[in-house]
Amino acid sequence: MDVKMYSLRERNGCVYQEVSESQDDDYLYCEKCQNFFIDSCAVHGPPTFVKDSAVDKGHPHRSALTLPPGLRIGPSCIPEAGLGVWNEAADLPMGLHFGLYEGHIAEDEEAAKSRYSWLIAKGRNCYEYVDGKGKSWANGMRYVNCARDDGEQNLVAFQYRRQIFYRTCRVMGPGCELLVSYEDEYGQELGSKWKRACGQER
Repeated sequence: MDVKMYSLRERNGCVYQEVSESQDDDYLYCEKCQNFFIDSCAVHGPPTFVKDSAVDKGHPHRSALTLPPGLRIGPSCIPEAGLGVWNEAADLPMGLHFGLYEGHIAEDEEAAKSRYSWLIAKGRNCYEYVDGKGKSWANGMRYVNCARDDGEQNLVAFQYRRQIFYRTCRVMGPGCELLVSYEDEYGQELGSKWKRACGQER
């Protein structure tokens, strides 16, 4: 099957007719090609999603135990940020996907006040939150801190099929803390609705 690649930064209105059944959050992004695609990059193939370690929801230490092998939770390098997630194994290549980000789903504005919540766009002016505050419902991605600037960012948060994922945007060696910011399109879509707090204690 032929797969067309699109750059959302360059596309015009006619693209919506060309892919009539696809929504904006059906696209994934290839860090190597720097183009968007659906399902599989025509050059580099399908993306790699790193699976969590399986732990039942409701377990009191679920969030820490779900962390994929090769990652660990430890004090963050960001002052007063509490805990963070660190790579302790081999190099993590660019374009690796972590997630989905798990937690309680809520539509009320109270969820926006949680420093563990991401906003999900369900449609025009229709939103919900995924809140990772509860450790028995969240996964290890709740411990990933926000980068303070582009120089220390190594993960990009993005919405894919109404869920939040993290994608590596550079190679990360052992001893590197995972630090996230959000994709341009995600920020533009949410605008001032983006509520996730950064640099606060985990």
